[in-house]
Amino acid sequence: MVEQRLEPPDPLWDPDLPGDRELERLTSLLGAYRHVPRTGFTWADARASKPRRRGRRGFLAAAALAACVAGVAAWVPWRLQWNESRHWTIEASAGVPATLEVGQTLATSARQSATIQVARIGRMDVMPGTRIRLSDTRTGHHRLELIEGRVRARIWAPPGYFGIAAGASETIDLGCEFDMRRDSRGEGTIHVTSGWVMHRVNGQETLVPAGSVLAFDEARSGIPFATTATDEFRNAVAQLDRSMAAGTRAPGTEAAIARMATPSDRFALLTLLTRHPALASGPLYPELAAMFGEPAFDPEHRKAWVRGSVHAMNRWWERIPRPPKAWWLNWRDALG
Repeated sequence: MVEQRLEPPDPLWDPDLPGDRELERLTSLLGAYRHVPRTGFTWADARASKPRRRGRRGFLAAAALAACVAGVAAWVPWRLQWNESRHWTIEASAGVPATLEVGQTLATSARQSATIQVARIGRMDVMPGTRIRLSDTRTGHHRLELIEGRVRARIWAPPGYFGIAAGASETIDLGCEFDMRRDSRGEGTIHVTSGWVMHRVNGQETLVPAGSVLAFDEARSGIPFATTATDEFRNAVAQLDRSMAAGTRAPGTEAAIARMATPSDRFALLTLLTRHPALASGPLYPELAAMFGEPAFDPEHRKAWVRGSVHAMNRWWERIPRPPKAWWLNWRDALG
């Protein structure tokens, strides 16, 4: 049996024992910082300490949130990065290639359809009887041409990353989902269901918000109409737009449009008066002012609009929810 020897008492651990001079000196110096519990104070049972448990849960939640943020911060740059001229993947029925290369044309028959992975930033459905050509693909710039047919794109990326050419025109995605058609004559439509697009042709740029349809041809964009707009209203506005572009003006048409307009037609009227500032001198200005809750008779603002003042126009444009700078808020489009 091994004899167990007890350690001699040590004043370092037992303050009731006398220590040497050095220990007494250190004890005196550090004594001012010691904790002395108040009278009647008792330490709580750590196992029953609810604040401590809540603190642990809060710490774990914060850690999980930090890990999630870090994961998203790493995932977004990866999603947006793309090597130049790398092919796009195609999901399709038999007879359709599995990839789309730069410069290659994809044509679907009357019974075929395909779904294309647009780099990593979204998906595009190619409907039957459609021809498209991939023009360019690289980080920040993905372009294709819709030669004929119909496509539906769902993109989650910064504005300008994705675009579709159609003859002389180009549709630029501003972070959205949209459906686009074009026939053999070069005429087509764009229906935006989420976010915004910018359509431009021959120097003319037209914003199209969600819930709107824009008609276009080889020479110009039409006016974006709400999907709820009546055919009568659309036809009258389109007629006025074409006549103003040709240098003529029919006052009777303006009055008819003002009578037919509803609050959902506000964006169409705003686009029309911005494109043709002279119309602000007619009956459409007070009608649009009422829709914005502005004074119907503001002579200075009205005169400035007729002169084409961007400042005057912006006063009302700023009342319209514009394409979000925080494009990532349309996160549902990333799930396409």
